[in-house]
Amino acid sequence: MGEPPRRCSNCGQSYAEGVIFCPHDGTAVTARSVDQGPDPHLGRTLQGEFRVDALIGVGTVGRVYRAHQMGVERSVALKIMHRDLAANEALRGRFRREARIAGSLCHPHVVNVLSLAELEQDGLRIPFLALEYLDGLSLRSTLAAQGALSVERTRHILLQIADAVGEAHRHGIVHRDLKPENVMLVQRGNDPDFVKVLDFGVARADVGVDARSIATHAGAIFGSPRYVAPECASGGDSSPASDVYALATLGYECLTGVTPFDGDNAIQILLKQQSAAVPALCSRTALEPIPDDLASLIERNLSKDPGMRDADAQIFARQLKAPPEAVATPEQSLAMRTRRGHAVPNEPLANANANANSSRLPAPGRRTLVVLLCFLLGAGTALGIATRLGAFSQRPAATPEQPKVVRP
Repeated sequence: MGEPPRRCSNCGQSYAEGVIFCPHDGTAVTARSVDQGPDPHLGRTLQGEFRVDALIGVGTVGRVYRAHQMGVERSVALKIMHRDLAANEALRGRFRREARIAGSLCHPHVVNVLSLAELEQDGLRIPFLALEYLDGLSLRSTLAAQGALSVERTRHILLQIADAVGEAHRHGIVHRDLKPENVMLVQRGNDPDFVKVLDFGVARADVGVDARSIATHAGAIFGSPRYVAPECASGGDSSPASDVYALATLGYECLTGVTPFDGDNAIQILLKQQSAAVPALCSRTALEPIPDDLASLIERNLSKDPGMRDADAQIFARQLKAPPEAVATPEQSLAMRTRRGHAVPNEPLANANANANSSRLPAPGRRTLVVLLCFLLGAGTALGIATRLGAFSQRPAATPEQPKVVRP
């Protein structure tokens, strides 16, 4: 028997024809011929518009090239689907869906989709995306080179990612594959860590897309195991809270240089995601002490229970921007959460806090007490002045006038 014709580009395992996803790590399995021979696209001009200049990356779904867009004279990135994957209609549909979803989002921290087109190769039509060209480093490369990041830098990067994903959540879109490889850091003005979020290729839109129409295969994993939420690791549905789990994992990794869970293979990691306790941030090595508010926010959003996490990335971003004293406890976050993220009063919780802190009046209570005291002092002074002026002294009763006697 000959060598199996398909290979996982991530772990190197070989598989027979018909296997599309690696059962170990969920990576798309490509034909061995993809890695052999001259590059089929370098030097070509696609659609009479894009001159392919250089290969800059190979992913699970396709190759990414730097190209020159003639006419407007600018550099762009072309993401061209692997030829053997393009033969699968379901995967082509997913590729097109990435263009529609990413193109529907207008946000400074989401990569801009310029166009979607197709090229023809050996009678097969292969889709490709034209994206804005990002001259920078991925967050993965940054972490590999520098290890853990500072608290200030982590907050800055994480907040931008949360803002971008929060915009997707506002439109009913769940990313489902947040990881350092899908976050680019580019120079914008004086900011060397301006974030661009990539790859909505496995995103799910709750509006206008039937999730059941997305063809899946045995062994397929949406998202990388180290960033997959527990409910997804056990085969459950993804949600905005699942993306929040991935955000918290990214924050954990930026601060410590490692993810909460690791293992020899994807299955071990997924099992830990479902049942193992999250190692406390204080037990990990970091560049500097991690503030309590930031540690609490990240650890709470690594909860196994999605109901204990922030409901979406917009709420996570607000918590990340809030001053330390304003960061909610898990109970308060759960009590205040509504579908749209607005706060609602929780009287039992408020009464319990009031009883526990009866010796310390909150600021509004102190202001009310001062106003009341001023009112009483003013009223007392006014009464004293009125008394001195005789306003309250009792006047003698008037004697009745004696009738006059008229003598004859």
